[in-house]
Amino acid sequence: MQPILDVRDLQTHFFTDRGVVKAVDGVSFQLYPGETVGVVGESGCGKSMTAASIMRLIRHPGRIVGGEIRFLGEDIVQKSEREMRRLRGNKMAMIFQDPLTTLNPVLKVGAQVTESIRIHSGGARDDAGRLGGWLRRLLDPAGRVSRREAWERGVALLEQVGIPAPEERMRSYPHEMSGGMRQRVMIAIALACNPVLLLADEPTTALDVTIQAQILELMQQIKEERGTSILLITHDFGVVSEFCDRVIVMYAGKVVEQAPLDELLDNPRHPYTQGLLASIPRLGDKSYRVRPIEGIVPELHDLPAGCNFCTRCPLADEYCRRVEPALEEIGSEHFVACHKVDMTAAGARGA
Repeated sequence: MQPILDVRDLQTHFFTDRGVVKAVDGVSFQLYPGETVGVVGESGCGKSMTAASIMRLIRHPGRIVGGEIRFLGEDIVQKSEREMRRLRGNKMAMIFQDPLTTLNPVLKVGAQVTESIRIHSGGARDDAGRLGGWLRRLLDPAGRVSRREAWERGVALLEQVGIPAPEERMRSYPHEMSGGMRQRVMIAIALACNPVLLLADEPTTALDVTIQAQILELMQQIKEERGTSILLITHDFGVVSEFCDRVIVMYAGKVVEQAPLDELLDNPRHPYTQGLLASIPRLGDKSYRVRPIEGIVPELHDLPAGCNFCTRCPLADEYCRRVEPALEEIGSEHFVACHKVDMTAAGARGA
């Protein structure tokens, strides 16, 4: 099976007065049709920058300096901005972290939903066999749908994502809606043209637990009904355990571990992954004590030599501080970048 998305040695750097910030530093992974892959890690590890790089939304002073992003078999790093505008919304879409700042506050929801439909409908719409299709194309060479048709499709989308009274909500401003409803509007906009790839950047962070569950259930429904591939950016292992097929763990701009969900939860092998899991409270286990990861994330413009995690790792030695570990396969689809992987097995760590 060919991957929908194949990221190879992706490098996205920001050139600042303090030095070169290696926000994404040699990231590689694949995403297959109908699959959900979670990307986890602390704030600043490069999760969101990886997603923004895939969408080609990096702005000055940042730029992609190396690697490939092969989407549907084509390297989109080489595509022009005009070509990317045709892909965004049509075949790939993104749900951003904060809908209140992403949605335009001075435009009603209906205007924003229909704008997305009309802009991207030229490549997504199929008039074949429709009475009058040739006439529509003659009147509108770009192939865009009419305002009325876009409005009707927008109402249907809001209804599909579970917004009550969708016709009324189309006439509302974003600030007149709850956080959960605004996030549903963002999902509706992202789904307007049936993309095959959906990137979700912390889609439930600002929502309460009940609404989080509803949004995740909605995304799961979308995946099952449409076969959409989803790249989920999150820091919440609870969300990952409910929603993802595979997990990528990032630290300081690099992938440090990658494995199927159950394998990663049952047998984490990188000290950083083990630290993340050990820092999660366990409900009902009064004897368990949360163990935070010691130290702080290094500055991305001043990374240590060798392993980026060596300044916080309890197993690090002089070799770790001098030589950068490669991401290597230690089991079926289980990859780890650590010199001490033989010491992190379940028996060695007393699990």
